[in-house]
Amino acid sequence: MRSIHFSVISLVAASVLFGGCASTATSDEGFSNILVIGIAGDYNNRAHFERQIVSQLRQNGAAASTYYSIVGGNNPVEREDVVAAVEERGFDAVLAVRRLDANVEIKVKKSRTEIDATPIGDRFLNLFRSNYTDYTKPGSVSFSSSALLAVELYDAETQEIVYSFDHETKSETNLGLLIDQTAETIVKRLGREGLLGS
Repeated sequence: MRSIHFSVISLVAASVLFGGCASTATSDEGFSNILVIGIAGDYNNRAHFERQIVSQLRQNGAAASTYYSIVGGNNPVEREDVVAAVEERGFDAVLAVRRLDANVEIKVKKSRTEIDATPIGDRFLNLFRSNYTDYTKPGSVSFSSSALLAVELYDAETQEIVYSFDHETKSETNLGLLIDQTAETIVKRLGREGLLGS
């Protein structure tokens, strides 16, 4: 009776220990194969953003893939497709980034007409002996945009969020540069938190 009791306790202890190691191994070593999902209205911006995140993750030693390349282009993000991708490709994590809020600031500079006087003859300034040229300085329109993003990292096995944060982007006039900077900042933060493995 005593040996049976000891065997059952040993099995329970072993399963708890190994189960604990399996769940903590991922968090201790970080995630090494990540599916990246950018949730945005514009497909081109979404694809660019996913590519930049994947590039940054690979530079940090993790394997990563874009969602749009797995589902074949501009398809909506569906739970069934995400689960199928995780099962088929063996992802250990899913990184989802979605926009919570956006701000676009537009500045308009009006055009203005200026006059240039060119003197005729030797005198520096003679109102009656000058050629006057009117020219118009063109107006301009500049814009800058920023966004508040929700960043969520899911453990693929448990389908639970293991880490999340809100990220406010810098105000930038170049959307491509804004995407590149944001991707780099997000991946650096994941790396600092020890969530990336190789």
